[in-house]
Amino acid sequence: MNIAHLSTVHPRDDTRIAKKMCSALAEAGHAVTLYVADGRGDERCRGIQIVDLGQPRSRLQRASLTAAAMWRRAIQARHEILHFHDPELIPGALVARRCGQCVIYDIHEYYRLHLRKASNLPWLLKELLAWAYGLLEQCACRNLNACTVAAPHMLSNLRTKKAVVIENHVRPDELKPGTIRSSERELLVSYIGVLSKDRCVEVMVDAVANSTCRLALAGKWYPPEYRDQIIRRPGWRRVAEWGLIDRIQVQQLLSQSRAGLLIHDLQGDEENSSSNKLFEYMAAGIPVIASNLKFAREVIQRHHCGLLVSPEEGSEAVSAAIDWILTHPDEADRMGQAGRAAIEAEYDWNHMQARLNRLYTELHNANQHSRS
Repeated sequence: MNIAHLSTVHPRDDTRIAKKMCSALAEAGHAVTLYVADGRGDERCRGIQIVDLGQPRSRLQRASLTAAAMWRRAIQARHEILHFHDPELIPGALVARRCGQCVIYDIHEYYRLHLRKASNLPWLLKELLAWAYGLLEQCACRNLNACTVAAPHMLSNLRTKKAVVIENHVRPDELKPGTIRSSERELLVSYIGVLSKDRCVEVMVDAVANSTCRLALAGKWYPPEYRDQIIRRPGWRRVAEWGLIDRIQVQQLLSQSRAGLLIHDLQGDEENSSSNKLFEYMAAGIPVIASNLKFAREVIQRHHCGLLVSPEEGSEAVSAAIDWILTHPDEADRMGQAGRAAIEAEYDWNHMQARLNRLYTELHNANQHSRS
């Protein structure tokens, strides 16, 4: 099949889109095109043809002119399946569907809830935007060929012809356990991901303020000025800042770490969201210290692969969990091994890819039948 993925927001090396979905499709022999807008130019990488629409100057340009240009290129290319990943691409997706294209919307997050939590907008505007997006999403779900969602609990919010859960599992061959036992590693715990307030970066930094342990932070600050607040905290002297890192560096960092941190301040439906990072820590064979939210709790308690803390208890709870990992290296090793075993048995991305392939085949056959 000739399949295209489209995103104006995500980078060309996005984990879910490029490194999982597109890479697996290319490895299976499909013709795969990834449309992006990052200004890094066209290229062919790992069997994927990357088409760059150029980096927009503003969000408004990205959501209007760049999105329109992306859809125009994709429709003209006559791909058999168009799979898009951003809310701002919904209007163009509806046009593509009217043109007879087979179109799938991949819903990564609870966007309505994110809009309501936006701190830089007036309350009334946030509510209006969330309401408008809800209408747009439901319109897409009713009219497009199918939707894919990142977590099972997201299905309850959709009214769609067809929805398939494609969870953020990992490829076991992408991250491998380190060969050094926990007791022989340096006193280091790590967090990899977006560095934002709802990721409780200040809690993690405060947790190592009076510890012998260091904290590695890897990711992008959002918003950028949030970093200015964090570097003033006493625990910052115990922080190793890695910045944005690639998959090789992720492997390198986690192989040095005693534990991976996943401290979120999430509410409502977001508590059910699965996390790439939870599975990546497990794949790397290190214990997880995570917020006591529904999804993380279910995984960690079931597989005994980490410790749970309550964000409401603040940095003291996180600090106590870190100390326990440092002082119980044998138990930490067993947790890491249990997490890795769970990845290989239950959370292997190949299971999700097989599910996605079935969806593509079903839609492709139905589309071919309707044209004959």
